[in-house]
Amino acid sequence: MTHLWGFTNLVPIERQMRLLGLGAFEDVIFEIISTSEVVYYKSEPYVNLKLQGCTRASFLLSVDNHVYDAFFNSPIGYRAQYCLGPDKGELANRQLIDALKPKLLAFAASVPTGALALKLVEASLDSADAKIWIDENEPASLPSSDFQIQINYGPWVERAKRADAFQEDSIIGAIRGVLAPVGTRLEVKGGWLDERALERRDVAKSHRSEEIAINGFS
Repeated sequence: MTHLWGFTNLVPIERQMRLLGLGAFEDVIFEIISTSEVVYYKSEPYVNLKLQGCTRASFLLSVDNHVYDAFFNSPIGYRAQYCLGPDKGELANRQLIDALKPKLLAFAASVPTGALALKLVEASLDSADAKIWIDENEPASLPSSDFQIQINYGPWVERAKRADAFQEDSIIGAIRGVLAPVGTRLEVKGGWLDERALERRDVAKSHRSEEIAINGFS
């Protein structure tokens, strides 16, 4: 089997073998659905003027570190789907959110202080900009102080080296794109809804799919 990427010697061999041995993205979806636990939900307001008054549903999931690893770092995982094409990545994102939706809605219904009505939580999750991603602030997911390449994928490596050398703002995320962190927390963020419960798209995030494909990070 030809893999989209491999790993450098910074990733232990046994972990490489596990990640390279995964069969299909559907297996990743199954593991997330069957093992994840929703641990937090809130109604999140947009903090800047651009989408003032908009709100979205925000969830935090706890997953096994092997499941996290398969989701984020395997060459058949979430980021890999975007490398195969932004449309494939967006489809994978939607498949995961749709599969998780019953679990997310059940948790939101159990939170008495949730500011969004359940139908609005569902509308937020159904929105075009809804996404699943790692919790970037989890300590295990933060980059080290020195530049490291753990995922050996040519396009990402090239841009990460350039970003490290020249600190170009437009591609600085590529430095994190070649990392293979192992955490236990994933986030699901719904799309932004205005006061009429209509989706308002964040222009600043309009290139997310392309950024993941070319940088490995967004």
